Amino acid sequence: MSDNVIGVDLGGTKVEACMLDANRELQGRERVLVEPEGGLDRVVDNILYVINAAAGGKSYSAVGMGAPGTYIDEKDTIYGVPHTPIYETPGFMSKLRDKLKVPLIIENDANCLGLAEYFASCSDKYSYVLAVIIGTGMGYGLILDNKLYRGAHGGAGEIGHTTIDYMGRLCECGRRGCAEAYLSGSSLSRRFEEMGCNKIGAEDIYKLYLEGDQFAIKLFDESCHMMGEIFANAVVAFDLEAIILGGGVSNLPIWYEQVPEFLKKSLFGIPRGEIPIIKAKMGDSAGVFGAAYLALREKGVLKF
Repeated sequence: MSDNVIGVDLGGTKVEACMLDANRELQGRERVLVEPEGGLDRVVDNILYVINAAAGGKSYSAVGMGAPGTYIDEKDTIYGVPHTPIYETPGFMSKLRDKLKVPLIIENDANCLGLAEYFASCSDKYSYVLAVIIGTGMGYGLILDNKLYRGAHGGAGEIGHTTIDYMGRLCECGRRGCAEAYLSGSSLSRRFEEMGCNKIGAEDIYKLYLEGDQFAIKLFDESCHMMGEIFANAVVAFDLEAIILGGGVSNLPIWYEQVPEFLKKSLFGIPRGEIPIIKAKMGDSAGVFGAAYLALREKGVLKF
């Protein structure tokens, strides 16, 4: 049996695969547009393409996949993917499994990021960690007592869809006041536009913030306060020791400069030390490496 495994990071725009050996060393990597607008068969073909390209003709013994939403094996369905609803088509993963000759392990993409970043920067320091992806949406993964925590059905940790205002902004999931409806990259852009400003991306809004734009300042002041409250809720609920931020929007320095103080002021209960907010080390590699770790666990190489 081959010592190599494949990790796949399936996003709404791109799909990436990597091959790792048993020592977690990178052997190959490929990324392409996933093209969900072309239908499910196109998506499956693109996933298979990146797997084969990353393998480069070498054999592999398992495939781990990080996907948005939560996969329920007995229903063969991914749930909770408002940005790419075609992924919720029943039987999507069976289509892929039928074309692979090795085990396929599927996990929420934020859990994959959490695994990768936990092993990269936290495993020797913290045992209770929340990993957060802030991009088009918001995803969360929980490491509790050094183990990936999935909950009863695999849907644990979706703090982005807990409400901070039950009569607040409409979220793409259909609920009101979700954290994602305020803090995802797309939500920051919409909120800025609603102030009467041009609709621009989070990075450009941050540039205006640095230049003293009053609307950008108001947006980020409110957003940092909200993020502090949300993270404090998570710390209180799970007795966390650290929070990791990943995804494109996580690159803005303001979160690390201002959110920790809001978080600290909102904590309840037992005395706690500083709860560090750690910038993800692996960049956009985290998800695909974390997915490969699922395959390494399947082989008994890793435990989590």
